Amino acid sequence: MKKLFLPLLLILSSFAIAQNIAFDFAFVDAEDINAYDENLKTKFQRLNQNYIDDDRILGWHVWKVLNGAQTPFTHLAVTIYDMDKMDDNYTPKKWTEEFTDMTQSELREWAKKNGENRKIVFETQMVNVAEVLQEGVTTYPDIAVMNFMKARHDKYKSYEDLEKSMTKSIPKGSARKGWSLAKRIDRIGTDLAWTHFTVDWYDKYSNYLKNASGPSGDANKTYQKMMSLRDLTNRVVFEKFIFLNK
Repeated sequence: MKKLFLPLLLILSSFAIAQNIAFDFAFVDAEDINAYDENLKTKFQRLNQNYIDDDRILGWHVWKVLNGAQTPFTHLAVTIYDMDKMDDNYTPKKWTEEFTDMTQSELREWAKKNGENRKIVFETQMVNVAEVLQEGVTTYPDIAVMNFMKARHDKYKSYEDLEKSMTKSIPKGSARKGWSLAKRIDRIGTDLAWTHFTVDWYDKYSNYLKNASGPSGDANKTYQKMMSLRDLTNRVVFEKFIFLNK
């Protein structure tokens, strides 16, 4: 699947040119993880590659929760799309046309079992706000440490500006290879559990653990101001599983 990797700099240039790029996030809880993984690889990967080839979506990524038995979901599926094209008429290929080795009744039975095996916990739509890469990094690393943030309802811009000011660059050789900031666009309000997230990117899970295991310290004035603008509600570590791009 190496040929499906897009250089990250190309993705970032797309963000700069096409501001209407958005992300559909689906957080999924699978009971039998191995069975669901197999379905993702043998069925959904083929279908989403068709959508990419037909210019309906720009990419489809799947991430698996790493060492998170307490997390209420096991997978995160991300669909990247251009909002300028999402309303265009489109007729996708029928499942029976794609999976010619299965009858219609077999496909219905497969879909039933897949639906019983996994639950979509929640869905949301996001847009990218900022991204910083370590020099020389051109693809998304394998480990994504996602920090769920609840920003003050009246201070979204202040929070985003301060967040961006705290990560203007990443030193070469740092274990952290990149940093991203995104915000929700599907809903807004004081009752939301989280409104933004940041992602710290690492090549290996052990690099994240080593980075996080340093001595504890009190917040400086800048971070105290950050805490007045948002709450860090949760952190989940993901490992790359499927990564398709146009």
